[in-house]
Amino acid sequence: MKDTNPTSRLLKFFRWFCDPEYVDDIEGDLFERYAARSERRNERYAKRKLNMDILLLFRPGIVRSLNSSQKMPFSSLGMHYKYSSRLLRKNTLITLASLTSLVLGVLSSFMIFLWVESELTTDQFHSNYDKIYMPVIQQSANDNLRPFDLAEFLNVDYSQFPEIEKTTTIISIRPERTAIEYDNVDYRTVGIVTDSVFFEIFDFKLQVGDEYKPLQNPTDIILTASFATKIFNDVDPIGKPVKVGQYGLYQVAAIMEDIPSNSTINFDYVIPRHSQELWAIGGINMLLTNNTFDKADFNDKLKEIKEGNRQLRRYNFSVAAFSDNYFEQPLNYILFSKTGDLFYIQVMLLVAGIILIISCLNFTNMQMTFLLSQGKSNAIKQIHGARKVDNYLEVATSRFIYFLASTLITFGLFELVAKKYSSFLNLTLHFRWYEELGIIALGCIIFILIASILSLLRPRSFQSNKSLIDGTIQSKKVYSGKILTTIQYTLSIILIMATGVVFKQFKFMQNKELGFDSSNVISAKVFDLVVFQGDHEDFSKRLQSQEQKYESFKDQLSAIPGIESFTQSRLPMNKEINDYLWKLANSEFEFEQISMLHVDAGLVNTLGIELVEGRFFTDSLDNYMTKRVVVNEAAMKYWGIESVNGARLNGSGPLSGQNEPWEIIGVVKDFHYEHLSRKIEPLVLWLDGGESSAEFTFKINELNFEKTTQEITSVFQDLYPGKFFSYTILDDTINNHYNYEKKQSQIFLLFTVVAIILSSIGLFTFAIYDTQKRTKEIGIRKVTGASTFQIMRLLSGNFIKWVSLAFLIALPISWYAMVEWLSNFANRTPLTWWLFVGAGSVAMMLAVLTVIGQSYNAANRNPVHALRHE
Repeated sequence: MKDTNPTSRLLKFFRWFCDPEYVDDIEGDLFERYAARSERRNERYAKRKLNMDILLLFRPGIVRSLNSSQKMPFSSLGMHYKYSSRLLRKNTLITLASLTSLVLGVLSSFMIFLWVESELTTDQFHSNYDKIYMPVIQQSANDNLRPFDLAEFLNVDYSQFPEIEKTTTIISIRPERTAIEYDNVDYRTVGIVTDSVFFEIFDFKLQVGDEYKPLQNPTDIILTASFATKIFNDVDPIGKPVKVGQYGLYQVAAIMEDIPSNSTINFDYVIPRHSQELWAIGGINMLLTNNTFDKADFNDKLKEIKEGNRQLRRYNFSVAAFSDNYFEQPLNYILFSKTGDLFYIQVMLLVAGIILIISCLNFTNMQMTFLLSQGKSNAIKQIHGARKVDNYLEVATSRFIYFLASTLITFGLFELVAKKYSSFLNLTLHFRWYEELGIIALGCIIFILIASILSLLRPRSFQSNKSLIDGTIQSKKVYSGKILTTIQYTLSIILIMATGVVFKQFKFMQNKELGFDSSNVISAKVFDLVVFQGDHEDFSKRLQSQEQKYESFKDQLSAIPGIESFTQSRLPMNKEINDYLWKLANSEFEFEQISMLHVDAGLVNTLGIELVEGRFFTDSLDNYMTKRVVVNEAAMKYWGIESVNGARLNGSGPLSGQNEPWEIIGVVKDFHYEHLSRKIEPLVLWLDGGESSAEFTFKINELNFEKTTQEITSVFQDLYPGKFFSYTILDDTINNHYNYEKKQSQIFLLFTVVAIILSSIGLFTFAIYDTQKRTKEIGIRKVTGASTFQIMRLLSGNFIKWVSLAFLIALPISWYAMVEWLSNFANRTPLTWWLFVGAGSVAMMLAVLTVIGQSYNAANRNPVHALRHE
């Protein structure tokens, strides 16, 4: 007899899959068909057909209920994907608004992350980053640390220290000291003199093969890629000769990759140290240590060296970690081009956090609004047997769609703006495209997870029958959406207020009286320093020749009527302020580090600095050998000097005046000689030796500015035929002093706009839902005689109330935050009430503009259509 009750693995799975209510009836039909096929053909054929029939039976309608003892992990994902896709397309507005919130939030945070990551990893691209140390000197406990060349001045042999693996010396060449000359054009920039070990300690990469040994040839010069392009354009620079000031001709031997933006060491060319016998410039030692190095122990060894030299016993020698140079212990040396600001990093992280919170709340709010709008649909599905797992899978599928779309859009947008963004912040982007894509994808995942967790915090239960009657979910969820909108606007208003204060502070610094007149003042480098190259007779001839040219140049300048005055002083606000140890003679004051400015007799007339007491330097009475100085008012107050008559100062070190103190001959009115974030400190003006190599600064008559600069150019080209005359404008130099603040204010503005857009999108979406929910109410009010204005006021007033609450919350928070931020500036703009009220008014106006259109459309809708709604 044929088997009429076959066994099959597929049949066993079907019995588990199918609702028990249908199993017996379906199996009976299957077995009858199986028996008939076995009689007609054979059992193998019948079993194959049985399996085909079972496969065709799998469908959602017969799925086992999750309330049964055996629970299904999931139903058809394909079905949920199709349903979610259709639902997202049907609700285009909420979908686009949610996607925009996600993309803007992740993109803004990613852009801030790139900058913060670059700052926090400064110099860490060097593999020996945390093993490099620098010898430093300190004249007294009150003096700043300064790099010092122990090998040159104390003949320290680092090879005698087992904890030191490698050493190199770096000499920085200032732009004003010499220039790179090619094809009769001078290019002034920072260069360094060092040896091949430099490239073993630091990971600056050369764009050449491994066969090249850097700086072996004494006539080699290495250029950075961008500097080489600036000089040679598209021509291959390798082998081309360039002149390095008075050091002679060098041949371009290699091109170095551009230095990353997160490097404290910056330069544009490298020349070998052994190319000259004497450089006459102080350098800095870089020590590569091994695992046995102990900083305290090494400092003790340096103390022993100091004790062996009687002249150096009052100086303190130690080593500073290269890794501390950016944030913790910045050294004032031209090689190090920048220092870090942890406070600003914290501010930018806070801004990123605010943007993320706003966008995340916006996304959550809109998804809640979407759920509320789907109340009737969810109720119908629930009545027809939809399970909780279906709801979860539906949400998970829609989130997955959001994830894919947001990742691709965010990555595409970033690739569009990456070059401009990196150029604006001078940021070197070192991530590869797939790393950027991975970070963005991770950010989108985290964003969606946080939003999902926030969604879980809302009430989830509702009555299906009530949803079918009302078409919506009547609960406190509406209020939770309004609360989220209020939080968004609170954060946005805080950013608006902060941006206003940042811009106001920037404009304040730009327009503040500095105590000197910088208008129509230009500076130009004319003569380079005459360098000793081993031949005394040659050096003397070159020095004498330059002195003759120098005197001739000054005489010709005096004959140009458009030049009101000129000076070779070091200028304020130009990073040329030194400091030195001074104290009031015959007093109990200790030596203190006081700022010192090297000047000549022409400074006062050129910059219009006001003299308060005594006199300024004059060519007829003073020279750099006479022990006379001028101080500012802050110095007078600091030392308690009532009159310059008889006032004297003692200096320390080379300027020591213990036996013959320095006479104070005059007092100038306080002027800002440093960044306006600092208050005016005591300043000593010291008469310089009038070196011909110092930069010239000209005060030019405003009416003849163009003509006068052309006349100066003509005089310059008489000295250097065929050379290009370049100059800088002092006003531009001062404005560049505040590029940091300018960029800060622009970044604040950018992300404030993003926050406002996000908040407005959320408010607009919520306004649409609110007006749809109140469609019947609006129709009834229209029928009973309510005007369009009354309905608009009714609909808009509710939102205005929440935005007003946001303003009241944001006001004290932003006020406190801005007071703390401004405390970093010694010269700061006053906080005014109108700035904060204006920020609140802007937020209110934007909120009104966001909802007014939707309110107007709802108010003008035909009441008959409104009453027929649903």
